[in-house]
Amino acid sequence: MRFLNESLKTAKKMKGLLLLITVLYIISYLIGYIVIRIQVPSILGFIEPMLEGISTNPVYTPIISAFEDRNLAFAILYTFIVNLSAGAFATTTLPGIIPLIGAAISGLVTIFRGFIIGALFTYAASIETEAPVGIEWMIVALGTLILELGAYVFSATAGINLSLSSIFPNRYFSESRKIAFKEALKDAGRLYIIVVILLVLGAIWEMTGLYLLMP
Repeated sequence: MRFLNESLKTAKKMKGLLLLITVLYIISYLIGYIVIRIQVPSILGFIEPMLEGISTNPVYTPIISAFEDRNLAFAILYTFIVNLSAGAFATTTLPGIIPLIGAAISGLVTIFRGFIIGALFTYAASIETEAPVGIEWMIVALGTLILELGAYVFSATAGINLSLSSIFPNRYFSESRKIAFKEALKDAGRLYIIVVILLVLGAIWEMTGLYLLMP
């Protein structure tokens, strides 16, 4: 509980960055939604094969195999590991070791991810299927979106703060870039407690929901 309290204090200290990342996600998601609704041909040509290729994507095939084997635990664990290592750390936090440029990379990943998710969700909801998408599928999707993107907000904040600390050490009331970076690393660790919690809940919610809804 002490670690969680420290994480929440760190999050409160970085509420400006957290808000910025949240706004970037919302705006980019809405742009993705709009371009699909007005049917921009180039975007439709990009999104359609991406959606159709999910079932054969090597990232998702272990989950499909786990469902076929009725192995829900593996599907949850695998989803959590992939989301933590690739979705959070590698793409939004690790770039933070690069001064300033890393912050731009994390920001661009945030914008691109929000746009793609907005476009994919909107396109998937617009296509006709043999079985109409029910409210239960929408609940699973919405819960997953909130939990996983919430985690990515915190992981991107950790990365951007790392990147800025070595350029603006006064953020940590220090003239030493090295000391400021070390403090930012500690804050990143505290934020990652929240990232892990959200991604665990997200994996449980998403995989359990899909498992129960699969025929």
